[in-house]
Amino acid sequence: MEKIKLQALSSLISRYVDKKRLIRENPHITNEMIDIFFQKTSGDSEAGTSIAPSPHSLSAKKKFHTLIIHTDGASRGNPGRAGAGIAIFDGNYHLVEEIGKFLGEATNNVAEYEAMILAAQKAVSYHPCKVVFKTDSELLVRQVKGIYRVKNPTLISLHKKLMTLFKTLPLWEISHVPREENSLADTLANRGIDSAS
Repeated sequence: MEKIKLQALSSLISRYVDKKRLIRENPHITNEMIDIFFQKTSGDSEAGTSIAPSPHSLSAKKKFHTLIIHTDGASRGNPGRAGAGIAIFDGNYHLVEEIGKFLGEATNNVAEYEAMILAAQKAVSYHPCKVVFKTDSELLVRQVKGIYRVKNPTLISLHKKLMTLFKTLPLWEISHVPREENSLADTLANRGIDSAS
């Protein structure tokens, strides 16, 4: 009976949790983490079974020593319809996951930051020992490395969120790559924009 109460309580709490605020104030937390938490606490314990993890859940993910993540942000209009593209590889450049996400209306620079933030959130969820981030946004790389100051108010907020996420990773580095070396992430960013149609 106590297990049934716990299941009902978990279901009730999930309705009142402000996911957006929780993630905004704790950038290392992802939607996926929250969903897994509620899956575990609302499993069918009375029947002696539990919800099986989805193929994309944290517990189902293979452990990687090193991840190489290519990111790209695209904006058609600047500002205009924007998308983020993320291609995640293991240390041997075998594709692990690819993501194309529609971002709504945004400038190109905002899209680049949103893509990198999403990439950092995904990296945290894999628990790697090291992450190598690659992007064709020279501005983003130089701002992350402290070479350029961040002056735009919107980018200041995104930069702060990104740096908070980076601090949760054991070891990371970021580098600028030419567009031709970032073609998959670029394709995924454009796919994200197209997905809104």
